[in-house]
Amino acid sequence: MGKFVSQTDKATPAQMLALAVAVNAALRGETANTGLLEVAAGQTEVTVQDARCRAGRLALLIPLDAAASAVDWWLADMTRNSMTFEFSSSPGACRYGWPLMGDGNIKE
Repeated sequence: MGKFVSQTDKATPAQMLALAVAVNAALRGETANTGLLEVAAGQTEVTVQDARCRAGRLALLIPLDAAASAVDWWLADMTRNSMTFEFSSSPGACRYGWPLMGDGNIKE
C-alpha cells in the first residue's frame, strides 16, 4: 500500500525521491482506492463504511462472481465515511470489488 508524501516547502533529495515513488505508484494504478464488498443473500441494499468516501465522489461495483453479475445496482448515497449501493433485486450471496474515483468536488 502506498503512503503519503509529506508536504513541505523544502526540496530535499529525500523529498524528491518520495515524490517520484508516489507518482510512479499512482501511474501504475496503485492508488489504494479499492475495496471488497460481500453481499449476503436477501440484501437489496448494502452500506460500505470507509474513510475515503465523501460527497461528490463516485464508486463502481465490479462483479466477482455470476450472482453479482446478474443484478442491476446503483450508487444510492455517498457521504463522508460511507456509501450505499442498492440492487434491483436480491442478488443472493455474492462479491463485488469497488473503486472510488474523483476528488469530491462534482458541481451540478
